Amino acid sequence: MRGLYLSPTGTGDKIALMADEEQSPSRLAEVRAARIEKVARLRELGVDPYPSTFGERQEIAWAREQPEESGVRIAGRLVLWRRHGGSTFANLRDQSGQIQIQLRKDVVGEGKYELVKLLEVGDFIGVSGPLFTTRTGELTVKVEEFSVLTKTLRPLPEKWHGLTDPETRVRKRHLAYIADPEEMRNVATRATFIRSIRSFLEERDFIEVATPVLESIPGGADAEPFTTHHNALGRDFYLRISLELPHKRLIVGGFERVYEVGRVFRNEGIGREHLQDYDLLEFYWAYADLDALKQLVQQFYASVIESTFGSLKLTYGDDVLDFTPPWPELDYFELFRGIGIDLDAHPTAEALLPVARERVGDEAKPGLGRGRLIDMIYKREIRPTLIQPQLLTGHPVDISPLAKRDPQHEGRVQRIQVLMAGSEVGNGFAELNDPLDQRARFEEQQRLREAGDREAQMLDEEFLEALEYGMPPTAGFGVSIERWLMYLTNSPTIRDVVAFPLVRPPSD
Repeated sequence: MRGLYLSPTGTGDKIALMADEEQSPSRLAEVRAARIEKVARLRELGVDPYPSTFGERQEIAWAREQPEESGVRIAGRLVLWRRHGGSTFANLRDQSGQIQIQLRKDVVGEGKYELVKLLEVGDFIGVSGPLFTTRTGELTVKVEEFSVLTKTLRPLPEKWHGLTDPETRVRKRHLAYIADPEEMRNVATRATFIRSIRSFLEERDFIEVATPVLESIPGGADAEPFTTHHNALGRDFYLRISLELPHKRLIVGGFERVYEVGRVFRNEGIGREHLQDYDLLEFYWAYADLDALKQLVQQFYASVIESTFGSLKLTYGDDVLDFTPPWPELDYFELFRGIGIDLDAHPTAEALLPVARERVGDEAKPGLGRGRLIDMIYKREIRPTLIQPQLLTGHPVDISPLAKRDPQHEGRVQRIQVLMAGSEVGNGFAELNDPLDQRARFEEQQRLREAGDREAQMLDEEFLEALEYGMPPTAGFGVSIERWLMYLTNSPTIRDVVAFPLVRPPSD
């Protein structure tokens, strides 16, 4: 990951920060006013505190690799500041790393050294000069020239305090990155991860596509959508909850291998592994069956994980997850028999409701469909016990309204789920391409929605019309990028892998 500060070197590796609301308002106002005075003083001296460029420069990581006496030209943020009369030592940090610099009055000149008195931790400067090693063994730039690049108005707060409130730490993520560059790791890892995804799929002739975010009918998943209003058209639209139905229409139109990494939006609760907006990867593969999809998915995960992390064995919590193919394959109905429930013996929602109420309590309400009750039990009692990467197959048709029926097992569909660390991290189907069966399942979903299930899917006439023009046998797969990365990076919550997750306003 060239260019990312992952392993701080030198002193002052971290800066402890407090957000503005954690500081005394009067103290903050006093400091800010003093800094504004310094901005004015710089301008009086003919120095632009906010110039447009510094010109060509080298990364600090590159500079650290050069031999002593080599001349370097670098720029970054001041993160440590020690002034001693006519000499000042500071630490300068850019995205690639940090290095010590020395500013001496007898080197830069007395007039230029006066500017040093107007600088402090947090400011951006550019410097040039040769490298040398101090008596304490610290690689240092002997500054011969320096330029003020940005004068900060707010302080990087007191050294012995920190962003103690988790919500503030997320809301003020820019401060968290300044305080600890290690927090930048997940953002850089995500970029590498996405490149690996695209590389794998494009090497296999998948075409990247872009589909609409605004939809008349949200479909492709069980989720409650967000609504928005289009002024020019004078009508409401939904923010998409999935990429699936437009992709299938592309397959109808003649495309055979398509994929998209696209933002989706789901109006659901905030939780450890749930976001309201996140990037979803979906791909669709015409003429492929479920067995071919199983093989491709395992190759896909192994390839992307190894190219990003350099290993197929990654730690999550107390567990080491081994992604080496082939993975174990589990049967959905067998897992239920393992907890004492025979789904075949409870063919209706009414028959399953008493069992569900015993297992999940009042959450299991009359009026919910059989599929929703099954899913509640599965997520409460079964899924948390499934730790190693594995494939779950043989799902009930009730929970899979877009998957093809299994001709060998009545009441089941041709579907796989990727499981790891007690969570679903990937979902694929042999896609339903029978338009009459699809209509019947949409109608059942619509009945459940009208009965109060806000996550049941809506009937999409435009998609059904497209399906009646014919879609070849197709395998499809989808996975949340953020949830996947949460487990691969050993992050406590999904918010830790997002640069700026949605958070409650400070006044809430």
